[in-house]
Amino acid sequence: MATTIGDLLDKLTVRGELYRKLSDDTIECYACGHRCKIREGRRGICQVRFNQGGELRVPWGYVAALQSDPIEKKPFFHVMPGTNALTFGMLGCDFHCGYCFTGDTMVLTNRGPVSLQDAFELGVTLKEQPDGDISIPFDLKAITSSGSLRKVKAVFRHPYEGEMVKIKPYYLPSITCTPDHRVYATDDENTEPYLIQAKDLKINQYLAVPRRFSFSSLPAVDAMEYIASHNEQVLCREAREFARIDLKDSRQFVQFAAEGRSFSQNRMITRHENNDIAPNIIEMEKFYLVPVREIRCEPFKGHVFNMEVEEEHNYLANFLLVSNCQNWLTSQAMRDPDSDISANYIRKISPQEMVQLAHRTHASTVVSSYNEPLITSEWAVEIFKEAKAAGLMCAYVSNGNNTPEVMEYIRPYISAYKVDLKCMQDKNYRKLGGVLQNTLDGIKRAHEMGLWVEIVTLTIPGFNDSNEELWDAARFIAGVSKDIPWHVTAFHKDYKMTDYDNTDAKTLLRAAEIGREAGLQFVYAGNLPGRTGEYEDTFCPQCNERLIQRSGYTIHEYRITGEGTCPKCNAKVPGIWPKDPSQVTLNGMGIPLPVR
Repeated sequence: MATTIGDLLDKLTVRGELYRKLSDDTIECYACGHRCKIREGRRGICQVRFNQGGELRVPWGYVAALQSDPIEKKPFFHVMPGTNALTFGMLGCDFHCGYCFTGDTMVLTNRGPVSLQDAFELGVTLKEQPDGDISIPFDLKAITSSGSLRKVKAVFRHPYEGEMVKIKPYYLPSITCTPDHRVYATDDENTEPYLIQAKDLKINQYLAVPRRFSFSSLPAVDAMEYIASHNEQVLCREAREFARIDLKDSRQFVQFAAEGRSFSQNRMITRHENNDIAPNIIEMEKFYLVPVREIRCEPFKGHVFNMEVEEEHNYLANFLLVSNCQNWLTSQAMRDPDSDISANYIRKISPQEMVQLAHRTHASTVVSSYNEPLITSEWAVEIFKEAKAAGLMCAYVSNGNNTPEVMEYIRPYISAYKVDLKCMQDKNYRKLGGVLQNTLDGIKRAHEMGLWVEIVTLTIPGFNDSNEELWDAARFIAGVSKDIPWHVTAFHKDYKMTDYDNTDAKTLLRAAEIGREAGLQFVYAGNLPGRTGEYEDTFCPQCNERLIQRSGYTIHEYRITGEGTCPKCNAKVPGIWPKDPSQVTLNGMGIPLPVR
């Protein structure tokens, strides 16, 4: 049997410290805001922290990414500018999707409607794991929100015991899923459907059905037979009689059901009498919105299923648009020898060797980044102990999903903490797998503990770039401290997120000006070197003298004194500055370098 990366990494673990014991060998991990309750033999959401014999095992003794970066790339603009940061990362993600459906949930595919159970059994390659199984299907494609057919990368199955949420829409079969599974829903026709956890769904909301499909041909669906097979209380009296409905326009099916029509083999349409349910379907440009009829919770014990779909990361479950598992590649690194992440990336290393590399690369700072550092905090602290003893500074680059316990644990060893503040609308945060309030609390907590905090917002047109949302972000940051630097950076399309346009300089300048108007002392516009003028530079908050001139990650001029003051007016400039300004490299390459 082939050795998986998971087998290798499970050996590179030690007993963790960021957990507490519960009953029956169950433990609660508090390395991140998920606070996973992990039963014996199971893993947390991140997949790299697991319960073995009632104790938490955590990553130790390796790095999966190691690079010497300009510290401005983190970005830290007020921490040892013009110096290098030895940056390391491990494997694992605390935004892993563990959200699933019952096996009888139907998915619309290039093979017609297929249950998740059947999709799992169609797999050619099966990876069996203690905490669940992975099936790799051959040539299975699912319909997504755009109406396109996208490749199904993998189907997942794992045992589950606990509460499930049953969502019953009007006119369509119900879906039953774990409480945290996210479905696309909205409150009204003026708001695009967004991801919301099943447990938070309300009766007055609408579920989303993609309006049209963009490809030329699809298998027809026996809609009435399909509904009857789910034992739903359907609106059609003769549910066993069906017509074959072309899925190019899903409204045909939804509207027929809404109007109480039935279908016969010769396609005659009849209206049922005593239909007291009025149609209430809202048409949008891209979706039909179907009202929720009932939501209830019920106990469940058995297998649950999910899958990952390429590019759009969603699919149709019982005709309704839902999110898929979005971090398959990260979890696959722990399980599948054929995954994109090779064991060759795993580099065993000691804290002492890390310090030697920091000195060799002339680094001022050691930074835990790339994956989410909170979930590998025990190993980071072990490295930081050595680094701090050697006179190096240490920092985290995090999503901010922290807890009081993990922050108390890392606080003695780190000086700076960068947070990605992705947006200021919780519904959009949930689209990205997070919770807005957790991040806001994490920012406040880091600042209150005396860490130097810098915040980055990737500014995405049509997603988080409205004046209202930018003002909300700026006011929040200013409410914590007007000295916190706010980096508004440009979005560039990639294959995973092509629905939004690239950010132009005008948008970044507008965001930066809002930050200034909100009272923030230091606002930076990034990712467009040479196109945002003074918003790449640092100015004295007292006399407005330019103190640092930058282009991208390169420092061209540095005038802050060794005491961290402005040379013109002697005002204190908030930040962590070199005591010897000659340490600052001017006109350097400003690019990351691999570490051998």
